[in-house]
Amino acid sequence: MDFLWQIYDLASNSLFLVLMLPLALPCAAGAIPGLIDRLRRRNLEQALPEVLESISSSIGAGLGLQQALTDISQKRDDETGKLLKKAIQRSHATTFDAALVEYALNSRSTLIQRVINLLTTAIEQDAPLQEVTNSMSIEYDRLNKLINLREKEMMGQSSLLLMLMCLLLPGIMGAMFALFGLASIGSYWGHIHGVMLPYLMASAALTVVISGRMLGRTKQALWWIPFWSVLSAMLYLGLFEGIQGSMM
Repeated sequence: MDFLWQIYDLASNSLFLVLMLPLALPCAAGAIPGLIDRLRRRNLEQALPEVLESISSSIGAGLGLQQALTDISQKRDDETGKLLKKAIQRSHATTFDAALVEYALNSRSTLIQRVINLLTTAIEQDAPLQEVTNSMSIEYDRLNKLINLREKEMMGQSSLLLMLMCLLLPGIMGAMFALFGLASIGSYWGHIHGVMLPYLMASAALTVVISGRMLGRTKQALWWIPFWSVLSAMLYLGLFEGIQGSMM
């Protein structure tokens, strides 16, 4: 309880911080379902080239598309296999095309939905499915590699930006004001909190939005604004008060 009281005592330096502090953890928790769903989509997309290659091999062996997908669903134990099993079971009550559309919608991936649209078009136009799926397998494998490379680069830059603006900047400002504004020599700078806290919190919020935009996940990044804003402000206050207290 003493620790919580100290946190709220620090937070009382700014009305914005008092309002944001109770939202930090719930909003951060609200971002978790989005992260899980995105990982699920990426796992489905990563498996897509392998699925298309298996379809091409099965069709080359004389099987139809529905038989090929049935075999793949039975061999795979991951999320792709589960969704394909549902689609195959659904095809018994509806049409196979409708089951494929349902699989694409359940995946919640625009990449997979595009593939299903291409497959449906190829079926309607009597295109050679073996060649089509083999070409798609190669192209989507390249696309996945490019997506992974871009995300790796952007994730590094995004994380660095967050560290600089949400951790390093408030840390430097808190330490600097504490060292050069010692209360013991009559130059206490605590009054500057009213200006610095809104500034640091706004900087953190803007950084989170920019970071999310860099990764193409702006809406998901909005959930993290209270967390990073509060962390930035509390780091600034904690260093300021800690250094002031140790040097008195």
